[in-house]
Amino acid sequence: MSAASPQAPEATSQHIVVEHVELPKFALQLYSRVSIDGREYRTRQKLGREWLFIDIQTEDSKLLTDADIAGLQACGKFLVLESGLVCEKTARPLSPLVCSEKVHQSNLRKSEYVTACLALGDNLRHSRSVLNPILKEVAERRGENPPGFTSVLNWLQEHRQYGSSYGTAAYSDRHDLKGSRRTKLASWQETAIEAGINVYLAGARITVDLAYATVCQRVREYDNEFGLALDKAGLGPRFVQPNGNLRPPSPRTFERRCAAVDRFTRDVAKRGERYARSRNRTYATVALPERPYEQVEVDHGRLDILIIDESGIEFGRPDIIVFRDRATSMILGFSIGFEEPSYAAFIQGLRHTIYPKNLSHLTGIENKWPCFGRIENLFVDNALHFIGHNIEEAGRELGFNVVRCAPRSPWLKGSLERFFGTLNVGLLHSLPGTTLENVLARRDHETLGDATLSLTELEGLITKWICDIYHVQVTKGLGIIRGVGDVPINVWNRKAKTYQTAPLPSRDIFISLAGDTIERTIQRDGVVWDHIKYEGASLIAILTDTRHRARQAGRPTTKYKLVRDPQDLGTINLINHHTGEVLALHATDAHRKYADGLTLHQHRVIIARAKEQVRGECDVDQLMRTKAQLAELICQLRNKPIRKKVQRKLARYLQLETAKKLSSTISAQDFEDSSATGFLDLAAHAPEILTDPPLGGAVLAPPRPRWKRPPSPTADSGAPSDDLSDLDQFKKIKNWSVSDGRTS
Repeated sequence: MSAASPQAPEATSQHIVVEHVELPKFALQLYSRVSIDGREYRTRQKLGREWLFIDIQTEDSKLLTDADIAGLQACGKFLVLESGLVCEKTARPLSPLVCSEKVHQSNLRKSEYVTACLALGDNLRHSRSVLNPILKEVAERRGENPPGFTSVLNWLQEHRQYGSSYGTAAYSDRHDLKGSRRTKLASWQETAIEAGINVYLAGARITVDLAYATVCQRVREYDNEFGLALDKAGLGPRFVQPNGNLRPPSPRTFERRCAAVDRFTRDVAKRGERYARSRNRTYATVALPERPYEQVEVDHGRLDILIIDESGIEFGRPDIIVFRDRATSMILGFSIGFEEPSYAAFIQGLRHTIYPKNLSHLTGIENKWPCFGRIENLFVDNALHFIGHNIEEAGRELGFNVVRCAPRSPWLKGSLERFFGTLNVGLLHSLPGTTLENVLARRDHETLGDATLSLTELEGLITKWICDIYHVQVTKGLGIIRGVGDVPINVWNRKAKTYQTAPLPSRDIFISLAGDTIERTIQRDGVVWDHIKYEGASLIAILTDTRHRARQAGRPTTKYKLVRDPQDLGTINLINHHTGEVLALHATDAHRKYADGLTLHQHRVIIARAKEQVRGECDVDQLMRTKAQLAELICQLRNKPIRKKVQRKLARYLQLETAKKLSSTISAQDFEDSSATGFLDLAAHAPEILTDPPLGGAVLAPPRPRWKRPPSPTADSGAPSDDLSDLDQFKKIKNWSVSDGRTS
């Protein structure tokens, strides 16, 4: 005894290893109908530790162990629909989720009787002598009359078939299946109704009454063809009229059938598929991208405010192009001005989006604007300025995909569409010169204040509103729980910790990749693009290259791709596809004075104006004279009233002539951005804005040109007009402005 006692603790300290663990087994009835991953199967047999299921439609087999079945049931992918071979008369019960409280109480009552019967165990018999005493005892306990014997047998059958899957809901009465589902109309009436519905859906203006005439006509045609073969006497008055003709369906019956057509089908037939999808669409909350700049959306809008220039001329409402990041709801960049939505305006906003924003030269902004990087996917709508060849070219070269949203589907960029409304309501509607959202809103205000903001001041105010208000307020579309929301700048800070972007292109490379493009041949005196001639010593190497083809009979000259910055036509870039080099070409000496600092829009305005004067082609001297005329005309129009149609033309020209700005620029000194310089300190920057003498409000107008303008006879006396800059004469020949490069 003493020798064995020390070994007891050692035995208890040993680990017990169980080699095999038995799992519970399911008691499935053979030929039960089950649902596995949404497909219906029959339980065929038990093969060892696995159950064999046969697909009802394809007869494919599936083997599952008891553990597999338990795992599928835990995640709702395995459901017993019917236990064993089910009588066809027994309807499948409804889900317990749709049982009302009244139905649930009725099911509990039935369950009490079924439980009492099942308590008999092996002594359970489907006989009245066995069950009636049990039913009477339960009824006396509940204080009611006992149910019928056959009813209890049906409840027992429902319990065996569906009790394990549906619980007490297996006893639910299917009142929705009661009644006849067959039509009460004759076959020819059903055919006529179908033809009438097709006519009703054939056009937008076809009414139910008009389509009902087709129903009656089809019944008459059937009567004329087959009426003699029918026993009309046996059909009765429901199908035969007193005059002996077959009776068409009643107008009310046809009206109910037309109303039963689903709304989507009716809208597609009468209004079109686009209208039907817009009216009957549903909204889905999509997952947010994982990193910034992965999905960027861009759109343009017109701001609800009037703008003046520094001398007081009212220009009207400016346009804005905004780039928004879907992952963080941050505004990545924008461009604002009177440039009609175009490729040039898109380029300004794209530069502002890609490059860093340095706000150190702006006073009053508390928060930083940390957004910069390369775009991966750019979502655009189907506006013409977003689907052009130039933007696709910029996307290919800069490495982002251009994703077009479906036409007339603004909800695909709903957050950005909402941003324009938030900007107008949150900022612009509180500023002097606002136009509010529409005429009805303006009707309730006696005065909204005169326009006092310049474009530079407005850019600064929008920049401050974005950095200090929009980026730091809660956005409901962000956060783990959508609807609760999060702050965009906080989301940016979290996601930017792991965000890496490719190196940004330099300013010159960006212009080369994303500028305006065309193909031109090289002549001995250079390259001509829109009447401006460019040359450079590097062209000699191209002309002497053996791969360059000179013009010969039957063989065209080699063309080369040219790229230019729409904001400065003084220099263009030529792509030598033989060597892959990018060559910078400057305007020739004769054209440099005209082209340096000239924007593409200004150049097209001048060309259109010059062609109108000379009625044909024009040279650079003519363009220089026209440019001087426009500068003089702007000075004279400052103190004259002008119409709205002329305002935007003048504003667009004057804005580009005075500012010549980019929404975001890169320089060697800390990536300076002059998109909104001086919005809080206008006096400090006003001299810098008015540096061009012909455009300054307080600067003397330039002297009149020394050449003699061509005479223009008047309508009354035939005498020549004294001055082409006269406002009335200007209004008659003002077709010099173009928004997309096409002359009007």
